[in-house]
Amino acid sequence: MEIKPKSIFRRGAEDGAKFGIYLSVLFIFVAYSLNVPLLGYLSTFMALGVPVYAYITLSKGYRENGCFYTFAEMWTYGIVLFACGALIMAMTIVVYTSWINPEFIYEQCQIAIEAYKSLNNPMATEIVSTLEKVMEQNLLPSPTQLAGNLFSFSVFSGSILTIIITPIIRYFNNRMKRNGNSIKQ
Repeated sequence: MEIKPKSIFRRGAEDGAKFGIYLSVLFIFVAYSLNVPLLGYLSTFMALGVPVYAYITLSKGYRENGCFYTFAEMWTYGIVLFACGALIMAMTIVVYTSWINPEFIYEQCQIAIEAYKSLNNPMATEIVSTLEKVMEQNLLPSPTQLAGNLFSFSVFSGSILTIIITPIIRYFNNRMKRNGNSIKQ
């Protein structure tokens, strides 16, 4: 196995660029899922695939570094991976909601109102009332606020996900290394 040492920041940024494309496609699929129902299914599979994508990417980076990353370095690598990926996704969201479909946020709020109205229960009625007030008072988030919120959520959830999968990656890759099995890239 050829060891390709890189700083965790460089590796995270390079892998995060690819991950950003994945997340951007996921957002576009979600945005168009009401017009093309198949995209709703694809976006669901892509969202469920995020932990798998992260595991494969982090594991590959760990192996390429000779399985020498500590837990803290792997965690940092995962945070950088998610931060860079989420940054690209956030830029996609801003472009889409500002210039391609400026009514996107308003339309999503309208869809939520209609969905809650159809539930016919007191809690849903309260949510409808709140959403209608938000729209009346022009308090819907701007494209940059939406992108910022999704960026923050992505980095936070990616950090937690990395904490969970790092011990698994380290255990299985170190076990393979101890057993003398070659670790294929």
